[in-house]
Amino acid sequence: DPLTRSLAAMDDFDPTVTNSPKFRLIAVQCLFSITAFAAMLSQRHGLAGPDEMTLEECGPQGCGYQKFSNFKFLIAVCIIYAVFSLVVMAAYLLQRVPPPVTELTAYTVMNVLLFAAFAMSATSCNITIVDPVYPVCKRATSAKASIAFAFFTWLAVCFSMLFTYKEWRDVDYHVPGSGAYEFVPGVTSGSS
Repeated sequence: DPLTRSLAAMDDFDPTVTNSPKFRLIAVQCLFSITAFAAMLSQRHGLAGPDEMTLEECGPQGCGYQKFSNFKFLIAVCIIYAVFSLVVMAAYLLQRVPPPVTELTAYTVMNVLLFAAFAMSATSCNITIVDPVYPVCKRATSAKASIAFAFFTWLAVCFSMLFTYKEWRDVDYHVPGSGAYEFVPGVTSGSS
């Protein structure tokens, strides 16, 4: 019966988890990520380039983010991270937290993607096309804001990784299969 299952799921719901610093950090990351992709989506003109030919096509208003593959990548990564963080928050609220190794692995993958999107977009934003003192994002305040929020998201994910690593260490969690080794550098002591 769906109603019985819904009520059973409500028993698992824990609203006190919202008091956790880690949960709040994930919520902030989600907001930063949403802000980053929304700001870039609003950049419909004002970008110079990405090359001289498209600069002429876009006219005096400048180009939108659609002409830049790096900016589209930033939008995609931020959307993926926003959805990921919503799923993680739901897991915490429903007391279905994954093991630390799974969480750390997911954060590591997202961290690499967020940093790559930030670095590629920041590089694209600072390239000059025609005039050496006129970078691509000189008149593009939304793109600059988007890149800044992508950086803040990445930085917050670094803190989540630290929280998760600390949890991993505190529960003395070992990678499955690592018990077969007598000495694992950084995990076990060398003396037998």
